[in-house]
Amino acid sequence: MKNTDLIPEIANDMTPRKVRDSQTETHAIVHPDNTNALHNAFGGYLMGLMDVAACVVAFNHAGRKVNTISIDGVRFFRPATLGTILNIHASLNRAFNTSMEIGLKITETDPVNKCELPIAHGYFTFVAIGEDGRPTAVAPVEPETEEEKRRYEQALVRREARIALGKKLG
Repeated sequence: MKNTDLIPEIANDMTPRKVRDSQTETHAIVHPDNTNALHNAFGGYLMGLMDVAACVVAFNHAGRKVNTISIDGVRFFRPATLGTILNIHASLNRAFNTSMEIGLKITETDPVNKCELPIAHGYFTFVAIGEDGRPTAVAPVEPETEEEKRRYEQALVRREARIALGKKLG
């Protein structure tokens, strides 16, 4: 492994961590090559931005390589048009044994009203990868605010639903 693949002081510490310790916010601009004939951003472009932001959160929490294993609940609320400045917010909802659910939302800032308008949201699940290339344990997360506690509990419901659906579909 390269030295950028592991942060030992994080990866080897199983002490519960705060949501704020790994959350991230980034920004992007919708360029012409990211849009369709109507000058609206492709959904895949927006999902790619979400995947990268979620990866940053998962890596910051796990302190090691991570892989996307599931994407669900992605919903688009309004088109992101050419030239829109996007705000991508990502934070850890819950850490399980080897996996982590990250909640994401993409917004744009309304220049007139100075408020954020929703573009999309979704949930990405990542697994931490050990030096042997297999899933490895991650530290738990300790929600502090009421919103973090709500997201923490809902993450378990979504996980149980994913597992049940997987068993049902085979």
